[in-house]
Amino acid sequence: MKASTFTLSTAILVLLSVSAWAGDKMKATIQIDETLHVGSTQLAPGAYKMTWTESGSNAEVTFSQGKNVIATVPAHVTQVRSGYRSPAVHTDRNTSTLIAVELPEVSLSFTSENAAPASPAN
Repeated sequence: MKASTFTLSTAILVLLSVSAWAGDKMKATIQIDETLHVGSTQLAPGAYKMTWTESGSNAEVTFSQGKNVIATVPAHVTQVRSGYRSPAVHTDRNTSTLIAVELPEVSLSFTSENAAPASPAN
């Protein structure tokens, strides 16, 4: 009986680990070193948590700091191994615009069209 309890406990731990890993796939933390525009929002220098939901190759990306949502913008998702171990932030220096974030397994490209500014935090 102890062997089957151990096996069941091990199976539950493995499932919980896999669930946690799968949930982490659609979020990343990035560091922005200069003021940048993404969509219709200006991002000040600092660390941002990015989370996104995908629908095919389209995504909705949310940038937040702590519990405050700073911006929600549309993005194009490309499933490709980038070769980067940590997030690579790509900008257009002429317009101070965030144009893409490359992660180890996915790339997110941003467009200024249809961007939704974040509602003020309460």
